[in-house]
Amino acid sequence: MPFNKKIALVVWNSEKENDAHVYLGAIIQRDNTFYFVNEEKKWKLRLDDNKLNDLKEVNDEVKEILLNAELFLTLTIAELPGTADEGYSPTGMKWHE
Repeated sequence: MPFNKKIALVVWNSEKENDAHVYLGAIIQRDNTFYFVNEEKKWKLRLDDNKLNDLKEVNDEVKEILLNAELFLTLTIAELPGTADEGYSPTGMKWHE
């Protein structure tokens, strides 16, 4: 598991092309649930098995861009549709805050 490693979360804005931000954090486990945590923003984002499996190693060419993280994962943020039911995870994250 990716404990004790620096993790970059690359967040894409689905409303605007090529609009992304990178946040550094770590992965923690509470009971049987895994979270990406970022102390600066006070985020604790629940990660399902699919997201954990999406973790990738950072190659040297983008290491600086990804804040010298060892691993990274991506997330897309969008406005929730008025009839949001399944497939959406509340994150508490707000774009550009």
